[in-house]
Amino acid sequence: MKYRILLFALLVVFCGDNHIVQRAAEDYFPLRVDYWWRYASENDTVLVEVEPADTILQIEYFPVSYNGVVQYLTKSDNAVLKYVRKVYNYAGNDHTVIENFVVRIELPFINGNSYEYYLADSIYVAGQLIKAEYSITATVIDFAYESDYGDIYEINLLTIESMFTPDTSIVDTSEYIEYYAPGVGMIRFVDGTSEYQLIEHNIP
Repeated sequence: MKYRILLFALLVVFCGDNHIVQRAAEDYFPLRVDYWWRYASENDTVLVEVEPADTILQIEYFPVSYNGVVQYLTKSDNAVLKYVRKVYNYAGNDHTVIENFVVRIELPFINGNSYEYYLADSIYVAGQLIKAEYSITATVIDFAYESDYGDIYEINLLTIESMFTPDTSIVDTSEYIEYYAPGVGMIRFVDGTSEYQLIEHNIP
């Protein structure tokens, strides 16, 4: 009996005002063909469109176009994964150094959760060692209620893509802040110094 009372008290604490169980059951990343979202900043617009599913590495994914720049995404109960392929071009031919899916967003969102995923591999091309790395570090940095959308999660994502050859090192770093709402997905994002707000979307 004491155990049941304690369990009930813990459920009240963790699921009462914060609605943790309800938020975990919500879909913060709708991913279906023909879904689309349009965002606007002061000087630009971005159209995000989900294209018909395809398969790569025996995994079904959706091509998601960001103003024509396509990312390949797949979704499970506990993550949204992104297809990563790093190639080295030599004598006009592309040589794949890294090819895999990596977690981009862990689900469900939990305020304060941090995670990091890392890919690395190397190959020899014309007798030279070529190494590539890809890392993503993310933190759910805030949670708040907004009257228009409900419970909003804010997530900071940092990606580092690197290619190393005997003569050169190329490192590209990108940082984003994204805001997600239940049943809608990303409602705004910060890319560099520009902030984009969702202005319309199609989720049948």
